[in-house]
Amino acid sequence: MIIIPIGLQCTGSTFKNEINKTHSLPFDWMFATPLFVYEMLILLLEQNMNIKDLVNDYFFNCNKRADISDVEHYYISDNGFALYNSKYNVIFPHDEYNIDTIDKYIRRFERLKDIILNSEEEINFIYISQSSLNEGNYTIDNINIIEDVYINLSNIYKLINKYRTNYKLYIFDSILNENIELLDKNIILHKLNSCENWTYLLSQLRQYTHLFV
Repeated sequence: MIIIPIGLQCTGSTFKNEINKTHSLPFDWMFATPLFVYEMLILLLEQNMNIKDLVNDYFFNCNKRADISDVEHYYISDNGFALYNSKYNVIFPHDEYNIDTIDKYIRRFERLKDIILNSEEEINFIYISQSSLNEGNYTIDNINIIEDVYINLSNIYKLINKYRTNYKLYIFDSILNENIELLDKNIILHKLNSCENWTYLLSQLRQYTHLFV
């Protein structure tokens, strides 16, 4: 069984590593929106783009920097610590822009593509929401970044279905503000309680460890 975090932030990767520490994948340690993940998977799978070009021109094309004013609340700043890809409104809080980082993400996309296309193990994609719409919400310059979660995750599910059958997509949602009728019926939704930050989300997630062992 393979766990692939697809956002929103580092919570999914932390949860994955508590279950079974494995090699990192592209969306593990960043702020990745469902639309961003879907569009990167389109480039990777549907368009079969050269992965170096995918990373340099789309995924890791960070033209600005951002800093943080509160938990998960970012603002654009020339002197910010975090790399910011303004085309997709995604942030890389743990990276610096250099050849080593670019090569790291190329390897991670190669790994992800190989897993999706060639692995015989069951894949479990997991998406974990922001902790609340107040504390712990993902904003940039006071603008809410996350929207159309159920539509875009449904699109991801349908896309993966073109390439394999033995996979699942789980949503762990503490926001619960979207129309469930928009969610693909095959996606597994678990409802969490709204809370202050991602560490409290992680505490709730631990009750679902049994799903992945």
